[in-house]
Amino acid sequence: MKRLVVIAEGETEESFVNDILRPYFNSLGIYNSIQCFKTKHSNGGLSKYSYIKQDIIQTIYETDVVVTTLLDFYRLPSDFPGYKENNALPHDRWVEIIESQMKEDIEHTQGRRFDNFIPYVQLHEFEALIFSSIAGIDALFERSEVEYRDFQAVIDSYPNPEDINNGPNSAPSVRLKKLIPGYDKVVYGFCIISEIGMETILSKCPRFNGWIKKMKDALNETDL
Repeated sequence: MKRLVVIAEGETEESFVNDILRPYFNSLGIYNSIQCFKTKHSNGGLSKYSYIKQDIIQTIYETDVVVTTLLDFYRLPSDFPGYKENNALPHDRWVEIIESQMKEDIEHTQGRRFDNFIPYVQLHEFEALIFSSIAGIDALFERSEVEYRDFQAVIDSYPNPEDINNGPNSAPSVRLKKLIPGYDKVVYGFCIISEIGMETILSKCPRFNGWIKKMKDALNETDL
């Protein structure tokens, strides 16, 4: 049976994989082993492409493994393949090229194809998923504890939360710190996403939905 290994950027992403993604796959009858580890040298954010590349290469030769990444586009290091030369493109297309060129780079370096590698970069941040619904805020906070109307206004302004951009004053994480006093990604991020639920997130975030589908398809294939 194939195993899924997710190379993630931080603790919140690890919790998401272990406590939300795995049970979600189980609910679909997918009981493959799913593992997640935080990429090395990621304290305070990923600093070099070479670090994630090394993690991928060290994992991808394992037996019956499907390897994927879960990285934020916001503050992605500029040495990632396809980053610098495509920054004039719409961000969704830019991220697609980065993912494609990551795969090409790994294959070129190793001199072979890796159909078991699914590169994924979240547009624009993992925390964009929190803006899929107000349900997570309703479940965990009193309205007086957050900037509730402003939070709802962001949701209403972005039917697709993945469109919330990556500016230093407007990225999802920056907005959350303004909307939720004392917001901490590790403390609150996972809990809010858990309350929203996978089905709602999948219906609102098309790139994220596509990534989930690719993983499901890869785990259900008979051969890598």
